[in-house]
Amino acid sequence: MTDTHHSNKQTKGALTKQKIIVEARNLFYKQGFDATSTSQIAKTVGVSEAALYKHFKGKMALLLATVEPARSYDKEESYYATLSNTDLIGAWTDQIIATVFHNRPQYSIIFSESPRHPELSENYIRHIHQLTNADKELLKRMDEGKLPRLDLILFQVGLIGSFLAMLTHKQIYEPNLNLQATPEDIHHILLSIVEGKLFHQ
Repeated sequence: MTDTHHSNKQTKGALTKQKIIVEARNLFYKQGFDATSTSQIAKTVGVSEAALYKHFKGKMALLLATVEPARSYDKEESYYATLSNTDLIGAWTDQIIATVFHNRPQYSIIFSESPRHPELSENYIRHIHQLTNADKELLKRMDEGKLPRLDLILFQVGLIGSFLAMLTHKQIYEPNLNLQATPEDIHHILLSIVEGKLFHQ
């Protein structure tokens, strides 16, 4: 009986924490980090500020939790090792596009808040960013001289920024656009950028 009660309490706590993250992410995305108070987040969630601070040490800790993306499916390293350079670059680009598309609020918050809060970008790279198996294969081929060497994280940042900017442009100039998937023209442009960088240096 005690174990069940303890388990239910843990589950309730985990659900509350997740709800705080979701609501805070929505508010940071719409209003900005500085314009959003912890009291507003707590009120939106339906908890006290004290309860919010039981889950997060401070507002910056909460911000970091809100930008953690849900990971897209990553195939085994052995799969990427069998691909040609062209197919590997296509698979790598598709993976980035899928991850960013399904985590648009998270990446938008990182890009909009990092100039004012550099620690967000630093903490993202140190604690949240993870190399995928496709990343590892690309880096391996760069080390072997099979592909031009470049700063992969910096290149990804450029791609993600371009992707978000193009999606925003689409939404502004095509207000009735239903973004259920990445528009084909944007996908084609991003792939062309990657291929141009890696094949035509």
